[in-house]
Amino acid sequence: MGPLLAARLGYEFVDLDARIEKEHGRTVEEIFGAEGEASFRATEAAVSGALLGRARVVVATGGGWMAREDIPRTAAGCVRVWLRVSPEASMARLGRETAARPLLAAGASRLSSLESLLARRVGAYSEAEVTVDTDGLDPNGVVEAVLEQLRRGRGTGGQRTGVRRAN
Repeated sequence: MGPLLAARLGYEFVDLDARIEKEHGRTVEEIFGAEGEASFRATEAAVSGALLGRARVVVATGGGWMAREDIPRTAAGCVRVWLRVSPEASMARLGRETAARPLLAAGASRLSSLESLLARRVGAYSEAEVTVDTDGLDPNGVVEAVLEQLRRGRGTGGQRTGVRRAN
């Protein structure tokens, strides 16, 4: 949805995880496996910091980004968007990709893992200036809902827009 929103706004799109993978020559899963979550989170903070001052950019972050206390999550003109999705819909969207998600416990129910992650993060997610319930919406519908909230004056109206996927 981030690329669609960026195109509609005439902004640049940056996928934070893809940027990290490109800069480090490994997937997020490989970074987690080889160096652990702490190392990945340090890298995530550094790459986020480099993007924070940029204007006219939509940044898609990973699920843990909004819940981090050590990353400045806001800046003047920045709008955080929580694309709220139920754990069940998230599981359906992820399909087989759940195996590549480092924080979804391999031995436990992946749905239970998603529910637990959401419960721990929901307070931070609820700080977003814009929230869109995405269950049942296609990507264009989600983008329209975000744009409608921005038009109504929620958030700052968009010098910078951070898009957060909850999955």
